[in-house]
Amino acid sequence: MVKKIWEDYPAVSSSKVNELCDGLGIHPVLAKLLVHRGIENFEQAKTFFRPGLKNLHNPFLMKNMDKAVNRLHLALQNNEKILIFGDYDVDGTTSVAMMFLFLKKLTENLSYYIPDRYKEGYGISYDALNFAKDNDFTLIIALDCGTRSVQHVAKAKEMGIDFIICDHHNPGENLPDAVALLNPKQKDCTYPFPHLSGAGVGFKFIQGYCQKYEMDNQIYLNFLDLVAVSIGADMVPMIGENRVLAHFGLKKLNSNPLPGLKNIITISNREGELTMMDVGFGIGPRINAAGRMYSARHIVDLLVSNNVELRNSLADDIHQYNEERKTTEKKTTEEALAILKNETTKTSTIVFGPKWHKGVVGIVASRLQDKYYRPTLVLTQADGKITGSARSVKGFNILEAIEECAELLEQFGGHDHAAGISLLPENYEAFKTKLENVISKKITPDLLIPKLKVEARINLNEIDERFYRVLRQFEPFGPENETPLFVSENLIDVGGCRIIGIEHLRVLLSDNDHPDKKIPGVAFKLAKYAQPVSAGKTISACFALSTNNYKGRATMQMDIKDIEL
Repeated sequence: MVKKIWEDYPAVSSSKVNELCDGLGIHPVLAKLLVHRGIENFEQAKTFFRPGLKNLHNPFLMKNMDKAVNRLHLALQNNEKILIFGDYDVDGTTSVAMMFLFLKKLTENLSYYIPDRYKEGYGISYDALNFAKDNDFTLIIALDCGTRSVQHVAKAKEMGIDFIICDHHNPGENLPDAVALLNPKQKDCTYPFPHLSGAGVGFKFIQGYCQKYEMDNQIYLNFLDLVAVSIGADMVPMIGENRVLAHFGLKKLNSNPLPGLKNIITISNREGELTMMDVGFGIGPRINAAGRMYSARHIVDLLVSNNVELRNSLADDIHQYNEERKTTEKKTTEEALAILKNETTKTSTIVFGPKWHKGVVGIVASRLQDKYYRPTLVLTQADGKITGSARSVKGFNILEAIEECAELLEQFGGHDHAAGISLLPENYEAFKTKLENVISKKITPDLLIPKLKVEARINLNEIDERFYRVLRQFEPFGPENETPLFVSENLIDVGGCRIIGIEHLRVLLSDNDHPDKKIPGVAFKLAKYAQPVSAGKTISACFALSTNNYKGRATMQMDIKDIEL
C-alpha cells in the first residue's frame, strides 16, 4: 500500500465557527465541519440538518421534460407498447424497476430489457432494438445510459421507434436524436442540480408526469428507497437534491422498503439502522453481483415481483451470485498483482488477462487502485473484443484521458472517476501505449499520493454522546459530504488490542491525558501495528466515528484509517 499523507483542512474563519457554536449550541469542532461544507449561518445549518421534500426542484426546470412527459402521455393514450431499457449496474437496474413499477399502474403494454454484460456490453444495443422491433414496441425509455448512443437512436428512428432518455453521464460532442433527452449535464440545460444519479433523473421524470397530471405525490415518493440505493452505489455527490433524496430514501429503507429491496437487505445481513455505508458495501454489491456473474434481469425481476415465493427464490440465487463474485474477484486480483509485481515506476496501471471474468474487472481495478494509487484499467477479452473498466485517483479525470484515445476504441463511457471501454484486439498495444502517455503527461505527482483529509484534531475526552449524536445528523455521507476524519494524538491501547481475521486490528484506546476516557476502535488492514500497539507504544490515529451494531446493541467506535507511531 502507498503511504498516506494526513492533510489538514485549511483554517476557517473563527468568527463563522463562533457564530454557529452560539446559534446552534454545538461543539466548535462540529461548527468547523459545517463551515468546511459551506454552511456559515443558522438558516443554512437548518436546511442541512433538516432536509425537506419542499427542497426538491421543479422537474420542468430540466430541459426537454415537457417533451418527455407529453410523449409518454401520448403512448399511454394510444396504448402503445413501451419498453424500459437500463444498464446492468445498480443505478440502471433500480431505475428500470422504478419506472416499471410506476408505469405498471398505467398500462399493461409494458416490458423491460437489461442488456447482457457479455454479449451486448454497456449501453443501448442493436440486439435491444431488434427485440423492440420484433415485438412491436414503439417507445423505449432508456435509463442510466443513452446520452452517447447517437447511432443506435438514429437506427431506432428508422425502425419507427422513439426514445426518451433519462441519463446522467457526460455528453459527447453529438447528442442522440431522441424525442427527449433528459440529462442535467447537457450544456444548455439550466436545471439547478446537475449531479443526479440515473435513477434520480428517472425519478424527476416520474415526478414531472405526476405533477402535470395531478397524481398523488405519494406515487413517486414511494420510490425514494430505490433512488437512495442508486445514489449510494453510484457515488454521486451527496449534496443538494441528492442529500434530500438520500435522506428520505434511507428513512424508507429503514421503515418500509419495497418488498424486493427488503429481500436484498435480508441477504445482506446488516444489523441496526441502514446507512449509506450499508448501501455501498452491503446492498449495492449484491445487486451488482447478478449482472456480474449471470444476468442483471434477475435483480429487476426481484424488485418488481409481487410473488413472495419467487422473490425468496431470486434472493437466494443472488446470494449465491455474490459468493461466486467474491471468489472470482479474489482470484483475479491475485493474478493481476502477480503480473504487476515488478511495476513500480509508472503513473498508471493497465493490466490485461484474456480469460478473466468480465463481471469482476471493475472491482479488481478498484482493488489495484487502492494498492498502487494511480489511474487503473483492468481488461479482459470476450466475443472477439477486449473490454475493461477504469478507476481513477481523486482529482484526475480518467474519462477525459480515455477520450483522447477514442480513435482506437469501439465504445467508451463513464464518469470522471470510473469508465468502461471496448476495443478490437489489434488496437490494444497502441491503445495501452497512448493512454499511458496521456496519463503521464496530464497527471501531477501530488495526485499520485493518497491523502487523508483531516477535518479536525481532537482529544478523546471531547467525544461524548452529544457530540456523536450531532455528528450523525451530518449523514447521509458521500462525495462532497465525506465522513469526517479526525486525528487524536498520545493514545495508548488499554487492553483491547487483538488481530481479527488476518489483516485487521481491534483496539481499546485511551488518551494519555484522560485515562478514564476509553473508546473502542477497529483498524482495517492495519494488523501490522499489532505488536507496537499491544506493547503500549503511544500512537496517533486518523479515524472516523461509526456505529458498531452487535447483537442488537449499538455502540460508538473509532473506524481507524491510519496509525502513526
